Amino acid sequence: MRSQIVERIIRSAQPIINKLTLESQRSGQTAFFRMKPHPKGVEYTPVDDFSMKAEWVVPENADKDRIIFYTHGGGYGMGDLVSSRALIAPVAKKCGMKAFSFEYRLAPESPFPAALEDSLAAYDYILECGYKPENIVIFGESAGGGLVFATMLSLRKQGKTLPSCAVAVSPWADLTETNRSYIKNGDKDPLLSAENLSKLATAYIGDDSPLNPLISPAFATYDENYPPVLIQVGDKEVLYDDSIAVRNALVNSGVNTELEIYADMWHVFHIWQIEQADLAIQSIADFINKNSGKLPHPNCVQNS
Repeated sequence: MRSQIVERIIRSAQPIINKLTLESQRSGQTAFFRMKPHPKGVEYTPVDDFSMKAEWVVPENADKDRIIFYTHGGGYGMGDLVSSRALIAPVAKKCGMKAFSFEYRLAPESPFPAALEDSLAAYDYILECGYKPENIVIFGESAGGGLVFATMLSLRKQGKTLPSCAVAVSPWADLTETNRSYIKNGDKDPLLSAENLSKLATAYIGDDSPLNPLISPAFATYDENYPPVLIQVGDKEVLYDDSIAVRNALVNSGVNTELEIYADMWHVFHIWQIEQADLAIQSIADFINKNSGKLPHPNCVQNS
């Protein structure tokens, strides 16, 4: 499908969605993604021995050793296993790697640091399952992209070995709401608005400060021992400057960081059946293949 058609569909639906209550948005999101086609050859296996609702996303012939640790988006106020499949399933299939997907607690019912605490508990769980950090890729989008960095910062503080590499798609990395792209791209991004982001930020921050690096990892200090990072963002995004800011923080700290900017693309365009999504997901697979611990999996080889 052409990206212009998809964008028009999103733009026409979003004003209606924005008027719904948060609870209605949550249930509507789940219903929509339950109907959305998913990649063939991928199974979803519930996790029964973990404190949170979670599942393994398992493509056919998946690598037995390497896994993707996935933190979903949704502004810290939405998102579940069903909606998560729209992004993690095609990425896992392209890489030939199983993924661990989980539902962290959501705001406003559970503000910061609930999501981060749950992410750390989930990471400990996969370590207990026997997966080695050098074979783990941490991956997330939007709020989950911010949670990627917050999780690594916390693991570092705890003295734990970090994953082999990290991928953040359109990360929400600065919750101060001061970036210029909030205004510059306000009418360009069909999916996100500064007004809705402000509500979600207030709910997640709670009594803390948006300057807390674990809330806004664009303000964090990293070091050269962090693993390689790939950031992808569309140039129409309200959160465009978030990607630039966290990229600058990483590069200034000596972290091997790649930034990919996709022309005329909106927030997390990866979940739609458009050419740009295919290109971006292929690039993610190439990056993971290059930087994760084992030899390349056949499914990660670039399409000819």
